[in-house]
Amino acid sequence: MTARRWAGGVAGSTGSSPIRHTSPTTPFRPLQARPLNRRSRRITAGRLGNLVLLLVELTAIAGLAWWGIRAVAEWRALAEPQPLSAAENAANALASMGSGVLPGGHAAPSSAEVPAHLRSLIKPVPGMVLPTPGPGRPSRIVIDKLGVDAPVVAGDGPEQLKMGVGHRLGTAGPGQPGNMVLSGHNDIYGEVFRHLDRLAEGDRITIYSDGEPFTYVVKRKLIVEPTDLSVLEPTQEPVATLISCYPYLVDSHRIVIVAELAQ
Repeated sequence: MTARRWAGGVAGSTGSSPIRHTSPTTPFRPLQARPLNRRSRRITAGRLGNLVLLLVELTAIAGLAWWGIRAVAEWRALAEPQPLSAAENAANALASMGSGVLPGGHAAPSSAEVPAHLRSLIKPVPGMVLPTPGPGRPSRIVIDKLGVDAPVVAGDGPEQLKMGVGHRLGTAGPGQPGNMVLSGHNDIYGEVFRHLDRLAEGDRITIYSDGEPFTYVVKRKLIVEPTDLSVLEPTQEPVATLISCYPYLVDSHRIVIVAELAQ
């Protein structure tokens, strides 16, 4: 009877129906068809996500490396002063001459001239620690006769002259052939050139560059109009030209000291 039942069960089954076995010794569960491609799809999506994340990380690392290299290059460019080319020197000289007025005039606290009755309200600023200038440029000026010992900064604009004596861009450096133009105030911001009128022929001026002193001997003293730009003209011999307002607290003119490099 058991054999017949088993055989009948097999014979009565179809290809689409689950196979059922009724034998108590060999029970079987019905077989169910399952899709095989779901897991493979999940694996592919996960791999794609990992690849995208890897690309994002690599892009971020490359960007960070590029930024670091650029930052280091810019820092080195700032740390290592570059000498101005002849074209840049000429352009600076022409641009500065375009104003038509000699340096050293009052331009603080605003762009207008400071009235005489208000100058007593302007207090000199204390000495400032300045960065070391580039090679071949003046860094310090000493005039023993006047008690002057002041820093020299690059440029002779209003902001530069607040910090000390200004070296006109495009002019010669200490000991170099040409006209080295230095400007300073006489009655504001420390009054560094307050007593230029006391200098006389034969007095000595020492200008430093990278710690090396260069001595200049006074040859001429001039009183000129603020629009007289002839004192800015280049020279063949090494010359230092010192400029400031004159007279004291009036400042209608400029006092100019011309000194030649001592041999």
